[in-house]
Amino acid sequence: LEEVIGIRGSANVGSLKDFGVTYREVPLVADGGLDWDALACSIRPETGCAFIQRSCGYSWRKSLSVADIHKAIGLIKMQNPNCMVMVDNCYGEFVEISEPAMVGADLIAGSLIKNPGGTIAPCGGYVAGKEHLVEAAAARLSAPGLGVEFGSTPGHVMRALFQGLFLGPQMVGEAVKVGLLTANGWRYNACT
Repeated sequence: LEEVIGIRGSANVGSLKDFGVTYREVPLVADGGLDWDALACSIRPETGCAFIQRSCGYSWRKSLSVADIHKAIGLIKMQNPNCMVMVDNCYGEFVEISEPAMVGADLIAGSLIKNPGGTIAPCGGYVAGKEHLVEAAAARLSAPGLGVEFGSTPGHVMRALFQGLFLGPQMVGEAVKVGLLTANGWRYNACT
């Protein structure tokens, strides 16, 4: 995301920095969790958006739980009730009973290729949350006035997307189950 933010790469290519958006990052603590004190102090009256990345991505840290995200949203909204909270929910879908939008996230986004695509979807992403924010995201993706009414997705891709959405929860559940069983087997074998 460094190019998107504008802290690396070329200038005047449409980064957030090019549009006058400033950026601050709250570093994680040594175990990869949120630094609650730093987060509580980081939100200011002029803060327009707080972005939370749920998954570990390419770093060696645990993914954030929905409970952690809920607590973070509470701290953010306590400091600035008007601050929009956006969660990158990639790899987090269907892993827990609840999702970030259910605990106060204003907008969530993710990839349909991963969990919700059930290993079938060949492309795509999603945004979900408050209607006016979804509309704003759609207008930014396409053009103002077109919003969610615009798109060219061939029928065979739509079929795969719907099949993926149908199978996604099952695929994620099976992956979690196999991961837990494998980890338990390794732990058992290491102790014997």
